[in-house]
Amino acid sequence: MRKLLRPIILKIVTLQRKHKFIYLNQHPDVTENVIYTFNHSCKHDTPYAFQTMKGYGWLLAGKQRLEFIDRLAFIINGTVWVNRKDKDSKKKASNKMLKLLAKKQNILMFPEGTWNLTASTPVLPLYWGCIELARQSKCPILPVALEYINDEVYIKFGQTMYVTKEDDKSEKIEELEDAFATLKYDIWSQFPVIHRENGMKEEWDKEVLRRVTEYPKLDYEYEMSCIRKRG
Repeated sequence: MRKLLRPIILKIVTLQRKHKFIYLNQHPDVTENVIYTFNHSCKHDTPYAFQTMKGYGWLLAGKQRLEFIDRLAFIINGTVWVNRKDKDSKKKASNKMLKLLAKKQNILMFPEGTWNLTASTPVLPLYWGCIELARQSKCPILPVALEYINDEVYIKFGQTMYVTKEDDKSEKIEELEDAFATLKYDIWSQFPVIHRENGMKEEWDKEVLRRVTEYPKLDYEYEMSCIRKRG
């Protein structure tokens, strides 16, 4: 049923789209289901990610306050809800996603765990969940970067990444973080004026305020508390 409703959902989110899509490269060829991982910085990321990925996929979303239309769309699409600060909730969410991957479903997730609203950091420390999912399911991780510049969103795909039982988890999470950082820097290098530093702090602070106020349901303090601590 959800697959049948996907075209309707995509039609709705496309009509609501506020940015022009600029693809900087093509979606990698994949012959299996994928763990899609996107960076996260504003309210548009989830609907744009759905439009960017190939085929149908379930969303991993943190339990939070949402606009009614967004929560309804998440439920209709198929969402695995997780309390980001509860170990039992994260374990249950992981088990459900593993079952979905075993059924050849795609998974869509934001491994930063919250919005990245920092001045010049291309990617926040990533949570380990996507690495464990890839290790246990043997499905590849596909990193995708989104960058907003005025009324356009620039999209760049990374290369698929596999995780084996022999791989070191810390090394693989660093590899994925490096992949995201490279994708973001590749985009930033084309638009040096939008780098969030060197005198641009005031402009970026205004942009952060705009993004936060654009989604009144966002609990800013809680979201910032969800940033993973290194070490």
